[in-house]
Amino acid sequence: MSGNAQERAASLVLVAFSLTYLVLAFFIPQPTLKQQLGPEAFPKAIGLGMLVLSGIYACQQFLGRAREDKEAEERAAIIGAEEKIEGKADLKTMGFILAAMLFYAFSFERLGYAISTFLVFMAGVLYLDRRHLARDLLIAAIASFALNYLFSAYLRVKLPTGPLEFLGW
Repeated sequence: MSGNAQERAASLVLVAFSLTYLVLAFFIPQPTLKQQLGPEAFPKAIGLGMLVLSGIYACQQFLGRAREDKEAEERAAIIGAEEKIEGKADLKTMGFILAAMLFYAFSFERLGYAISTFLVFMAGVLYLDRRHLARDLLIAAIASFALNYLFSAYLRVKLPTGPLEFLGW
């Protein structure tokens, strides 16, 4: 299969995935309390966004507006990514990320959203980039704990709290 055919097939798979995701978002049950923004709002927005972007990508592929491989390589050379084009997939990094996501899935209920999100974010940072540790610690803490608070206080979505149950989220 040529590169162009692979891109076209990938664009169709993305459209199908996005459409499936969006349709399934409509099956999220409505909360018993009447509220302006329910738990299905974000999945619907994400699904719509994915569908629009994958549709644009598919149109580009089938209408011939996709970048040629040579142009993409030249642009990659400009930004310093030429080794990523010619290099093979880093299976060690992919394995680590997969292991981190599995840990996240299995620790989510036990440790709660805030702690498990913080730990997985920091594991990824420590594995991929150790240059800005203080900044990344701050971002991980603010993002995981603030999002947990926002979901519970304003969206009234109960995320698992784990050992932080005493905070009353």
